[in-house]
Amino acid sequence: MKSKSYGGGRMMLEPLSPAERSVAEENHYLVERFLSSRKLPSDEWYDVVVFRYLRAVELWFRRPDLYRYKFSTIAWKNMSSAVYNERQKQNRRIRTVSLDDVIPGSDGMTFGETVTAENLEFIPYAEVSDYENYIQC
Repeated sequence: MKSKSYGGGRMMLEPLSPAERSVAEENHYLVERFLSSRKLPSDEWYDVVVFRYLRAVELWFRRPDLYRYKFSTIAWKNMSSAVYNERQKQNRRIRTVSLDDVIPGSDGMTFGETVTAENLEFIPYAEVSDYENYIQC
Protein backbone atom coordinates (compact mmCIF):
# COMPACT_ATOMS: atom_id res chain seq x y z
CA MET A 1 0.00 0.00 0.00
CA LYS A 2 1.21 3.44 -0.81
CA SER A 3 0.57 6.32 1.50
CA LYS A 4 -0.06 9.98 0.93
CA SER A 5 0.04 12.61 3.61
CA TYR A 6 -2.85 14.92 4.06
CA GLY A 7 -3.69 17.56 6.67
CA GLY A 8 -2.55 16.69 10.19
CA GLY A 9 0.17 14.24 9.15
CA ARG A 10 -2.24 11.34 8.65
CA MET A 11 -1.64 8.80 5.94
CA MET A 12 -4.01 7.58 3.25
CA LEU A 13 -3.15 4.12 1.98
CA GLU A 14 -3.08 3.15 -1.67
CA PRO A 15 -2.45 -0.29 -3.20
CA LEU A 16 1.15 -1.48 -3.51
CA SER A 17 2.66 -1.91 -6.95
CA PRO A 18 3.29 -5.52 -8.04
CA ALA A 19 7.01 -5.18 -7.22
CA GLU A 20 6.25 -3.68 -3.79
CA ARG A 21 3.65 -6.38 -3.12
CA SER A 22 6.19 -9.06 -3.99
CA VAL A 23 8.79 -7.66 -1.56
CA ALA A 24 6.13 -7.28 1.15
CA GLU A 25 4.99 -10.89 0.72
CA GLU A 26 8.51 -12.34 0.56
CA ASN A 27 9.55 -10.58 3.75
CA HIS A 28 6.34 -10.73 5.77
CA TYR A 29 8.01 -13.21 8.11
CA LEU A 30 9.90 -10.18 9.51
CA VAL A 31 6.68 -8.91 11.12
CA GLU A 32 6.14 -12.15 13.05
CA ARG A 33 9.84 -12.40 13.91
CA PHE A 34 9.80 -8.81 15.19
CA LEU A 35 6.72 -9.39 17.36
CA SER A 36 8.19 -12.62 18.73
CA SER A 37 11.58 -11.07 19.52
CA ARG A 38 9.92 -8.22 21.41
CA LYS A 39 7.50 -10.61 23.14
CA LEU A 40 4.56 -8.57 21.83
CA PRO A 41 1.23 -10.40 21.52
CA SER A 42 0.33 -10.57 17.86
CA ASP A 43 -3.37 -9.94 18.52
CA GLU A 44 -2.55 -6.60 20.17
CA TRP A 45 0.46 -5.38 18.20
CA TYR A 46 0.17 -6.77 14.67
CA ASP A 47 -1.86 -3.84 13.33
CA VAL A 48 0.54 -1.37 14.94
CA VAL A 49 3.63 -2.79 13.27
CA VAL A 50 2.31 -4.10 9.96
CA PHE A 51 1.42 -0.67 8.62
CA ARG A 52 4.90 0.59 9.40
CA TYR A 53 6.28 -2.55 7.77
CA LEU A 54 4.35 -1.64 4.63
CA ARG A 55 5.69 1.89 4.93
CA ALA A 56 9.20 0.39 4.99
CA VAL A 57 8.43 -1.43 1.72
CA GLU A 58 7.32 1.86 0.24
CA LEU A 59 10.42 3.68 1.47
CA TRP A 60 12.65 0.96 0.07
CA PHE A 61 11.29 1.58 -3.42
CA ARG A 62 11.19 5.37 -3.19
CA ARG A 63 14.63 5.92 -1.70
CA PRO A 64 17.44 4.13 -3.53
CA ASP A 65 19.90 5.62 -1.00
CA LEU A 66 18.50 3.04 1.46
CA TYR A 67 19.72 0.15 -0.72
CA ARG A 68 23.03 0.23 1.14
CA TYR A 69 21.12 -1.31 4.08
CA LYS A 70 19.35 -4.63 4.13
CA PHE A 71 15.60 -4.37 3.69
CA SER A 72 15.20 -6.16 7.02
CA THR A 73 17.09 -3.34 8.76
CA ILE A 74 14.78 -0.70 7.29
CA ALA A 75 11.69 -2.75 8.18
CA TRP A 76 12.94 -3.46 11.72
CA LYS A 77 13.67 0.22 12.39
CA ASN A 78 10.24 1.22 11.13
CA MET A 79 8.47 -1.38 13.25
CA SER A 80 10.52 -0.38 16.32
CA SER A 81 9.49 3.21 15.75
CA ALA A 82 5.84 2.19 15.50
CA VAL A 83 6.00 0.38 18.85
CA TYR A 84 7.78 3.31 20.50
CA ASN A 85 5.22 5.80 19.16
CA GLU A 86 2.29 3.62 20.23
CA ARG A 87 3.68 3.28 23.75
CA GLN A 88 4.19 7.04 23.96
CA LYS A 89 0.59 7.56 22.83
CA GLN A 90 -0.65 5.08 25.45
CA ASN A 91 1.34 6.86 28.17
CA ARG A 92 -0.38 10.15 27.32
CA ARG A 93 -3.85 8.66 27.75
CA ILE A 94 -5.79 9.31 30.92
CA ARG A 95 -6.04 6.18 33.03
CA THR A 96 -9.22 5.36 34.89
CA VAL A 97 -8.79 4.03 38.41
CA SER A 98 -11.24 2.70 40.93
CA LEU A 99 -11.53 4.15 44.41
CA ASP A 100 -11.01 0.55 45.55
CA ASP A 101 -7.60 0.31 43.81
CA VAL A 102 -4.56 0.25 46.05
CA ILE A 103 -2.26 3.25 45.70
CA PRO A 104 1.14 1.95 44.55
CA GLY A 105 3.75 2.15 47.32
CA SER A 106 1.20 2.95 50.03
CA ASP A 107 1.13 -0.27 52.08
CA GLY A 108 -2.41 -1.08 51.01
CA MET A 109 -4.13 2.32 51.17
CA THR A 110 -6.85 2.68 48.54
CA PHE A 111 -7.75 5.78 46.59
CA GLY A 112 -11.12 5.78 48.38
CA GLU A 113 -9.39 6.16 51.73
CA THR A 114 -7.98 9.50 50.60
CA VAL A 115 -11.45 10.99 50.07
CA THR A 116 -12.29 13.65 52.64
CA ALA A 117 -15.37 15.78 53.18
CA GLU A 118 -13.48 18.73 51.62
CA ASN A 119 -12.92 17.00 48.28
CA LEU A 120 -16.23 15.16 47.88
CA GLU A 121 -17.34 17.70 45.30
CA PHE A 122 -14.83 16.15 42.86
CA ILE A 123 -16.49 12.73 42.98
CA PRO A 124 -19.44 12.56 40.56
CA TYR A 125 -22.68 10.98 41.72
CA ALA A 126 -21.63 10.93 45.37
CA GLU A 127 -24.15 11.67 48.04
CA VAL A 128 -22.39 13.84 50.61
CA SER A 129 -24.42 12.45 53.48
CA ASP A 130 -23.34 8.86 52.66
CA TYR A 131 -19.66 9.82 52.72
CA GLU A 132 -20.02 11.95 55.83
CA ASN A 133 -21.59 8.97 57.61
CA TYR A 134 -18.77 6.73 56.38
CA ILE A 135 -16.08 9.18 57.44
CA GLN A 136 -17.59 9.65 60.91
CA CYS A 137 -17.62 5.87 61.53
